[in-house]
Amino acid sequence: MRRYDFLVCTLSTRLVWGCPEPLLVDFYRHNLRERHLDIGVGTGKLLDVAGAPSGRDDFEALHLLDVNAVPLAMTADRLRRFSPITHQVDALGTWPLEDNSLTSLGASLMMHTLPDEGRGLAGKTGMFDQAARVLEPGGRLFGSTVVTDAAFARRWPPARLLISAYNRRGFFTNSRDTTRDLRAELEARFINVRVRVRGCVAMWEADAR
Repeated sequence: MRRYDFLVCTLSTRLVWGCPEPLLVDFYRHNLRERHLDIGVGTGKLLDVAGAPSGRDDFEALHLLDVNAVPLAMTADRLRRFSPITHQVDALGTWPLEDNSLTSLGASLMMHTLPDEGRGLAGKTGMFDQAARVLEPGGRLFGSTVVTDAAFARRWPPARLLISAYNRRGFFTNSRDTTRDLRAELEARFINVRVRVRGCVAMWEADAR
């Protein structure tokens, strides 16, 4: 966990992707609500550092969802002060959560790893469909993902080389992921969509209808 935190959350975000970790933590703090779901949890560092929603000591409910048992268990232990509820489920499958039951949902630096069936972002939008279902009206969806159309991704050699290598090895599946497609898929399902790019990371916020 410590190695992942340092290599991925601290070094890679700043030196390769051009989107420093403190910016991602602030993004969490700005968007967290009292009934929250985090998907593709990694080690839970960003959520751990961000803490409970503004003005609160705890979540009303905190859910963690990941297809892999090990990171899910590690993150749940790291966030045990919030008594998280875990769900070992594919982010592109059907989530075991009730309709309109959540007030926020975070998907940080994970969408570029989801299988796309050769369709780019259009092959990953089952995640957005589920998010639209489980968020209550006005609930906040937010997240970040590495995109390939950002100028930074084309001109910064470490980013360009690592994106290419990760796609060849199957760690990433984002060779067709673009900011334009991300915005279009969000606007088809949500309102008040805001997308900004920092380095080669697209950061989005949107509200449930």
